[in-house]
Amino acid sequence: MQQVRCRGLHQVQVRDGKGDCRLAMLELRYSRVPIPPPRAKQARYPALTLTMLHASERMPSPSTGS
Repeated sequence: MQQVRCRGLHQVQVRDGKGDCRLAMLELRYSRVPIPPPRAKQARYPALTLTMLHASERMPSPSTGS
């Protein structure tokens, strides 16, 4: 998914284990991937087109160990 460019940003509010809130900026990427059926079943089944989604935090804050 590193070759796919960022398709959108989404801001979410997250809570840590102590209940403290912060905002996180998520980078969203997606790509369509064709998945062929097994060779023995190619005559009966079409290929599937799946959509892969990938979300990662754009600038993660340093984690604080407890």
